[in-house]
Amino acid sequence: MAASENKMKILFVCSANIWRSPMAEGVMRELRPDWFVDSAGICAVGGDAPDRHAVACAAQHGVDISALRSRPVFAEDFANFDLILTMDDDSADYLELRRPLGDERYQRAKIDNLASYAQESFVPNPYGSSNFDHVYRLIEKACQNLSQKF
Repeated sequence: MAASENKMKILFVCSANIWRSPMAEGVMRELRPDWFVDSAGICAVGGDAPDRHAVACAAQHGVDISALRSRPVFAEDFANFDLILTMDDDSADYLELRRPLGDERYQRAKIDNLASYAQESFVPNPYGSSNFDHVYRLIEKACQNLSQKF
């Protein structure tokens, strides 16, 4: 997959953009500082900080996501990113249905499930649980595999 300007552009997407996708953004920024990486949420309210548990978990692994802020998925994301990675197949399907039609530039982004890069079916939502470290490790494995693929 060729990225414009030789720089891969990846958007990580979860529900609210305060748990999983900010962790994925932080991990990938550490792994591939040469790529443009962002995150968004299907139901995100713009401007929210990542959940304190996600921030603490990422910090335990040496990744600082405290300055990230949530944002919704925009129509332009389909034109601006090479790869949009969701946390499960249902979200990938949902985004595919939201892809704007009628303009070829919106067909640029490939939509895929991040978990598939770790041979899993989904990245679980850690909300209300103590599974943040498990989720972080799954995201890290998927991001490592993804970074080696491209």
